[in-house]
Amino acid sequence: MTPQTAPAIEQVRVPSHAGWQGQQGSTTGLIAVSAVLMLAVVAYGVVMMSDPASAMKVLGAGVILTVGLTGWMLAAHLRVSRVRVVRVKVSDDTVVFKGAQEVVLPLRAFAGGGAMILAGWVWAVATVPSGRLTLLTLLVVPVLGLTITVVGVRAWFRGAQGHQLTLSRSGLVLRIPRNQLRATWDEVREAGLRGNRIEVGTTSGIRASWAAMDLASDPVIVAELVNFYVRRQDARAEIGQGTLARLRSGEF
Repeated sequence: MTPQTAPAIEQVRVPSHAGWQGQQGSTTGLIAVSAVLMLAVVAYGVVMMSDPASAMKVLGAGVILTVGLTGWMLAAHLRVSRVRVVRVKVSDDTVVFKGAQEVVLPLRAFAGGGAMILAGWVWAVATVPSGRLTLLTLLVVPVLGLTITVVGVRAWFRGAQGHQLTLSRSGLVLRIPRNQLRATWDEVREAGLRGNRIEVGTTSGIRASWAAMDLASDPVIVAELVNFYVRRQDARAEIGQGTLARLRSGEF
């Protein structure tokens, strides 16, 4: 028997829709605060690397590496074109919108950065005199290292699978970390942009959402497609290849 290959991710530019207009509201303050925090963390790493103890140098290198990986991940997100573009994996009776594959590699690399931080911290605690270890190093650094390691390890097992919206002929499944929904089409009321998030409301009052950049597709286009299938019961039988044709035509 010939092994079946997994369906490829299709990239479709959707015509006749305004689509997402980009991040709502000013991000200047957030960018400034983030830049200051990253510079402070880099400065901490440089101080650790200037310490004569080898353990502190490893710790500092791990911190600086993690900052670099964070910048790589953010840059990868920004390079993904989303406006009026959807990336979808289509089977016979489902369509799946996933997270950006471009961020998987830097996310996986976090496992190495976090492991270096933890290794340096354990080595430092074991060999460096306690008077040279600050409270930040003793209490905050291990939590940071452990968190980053967990994020990286999860990325090895899940890739971008943790961010996924699946439409089937019976309903939809939203799988975003800490924000999930499984509902039939009759249970879905609407989907729409609220600030920088897409919210899906249900007849039971439950609301689920995902950030505009959680998926590698135009969030407004995806919400409009969801609303189309909510309104048009007769069109749900096309979900699959028919959805791909509809996205290409823009008729929804």
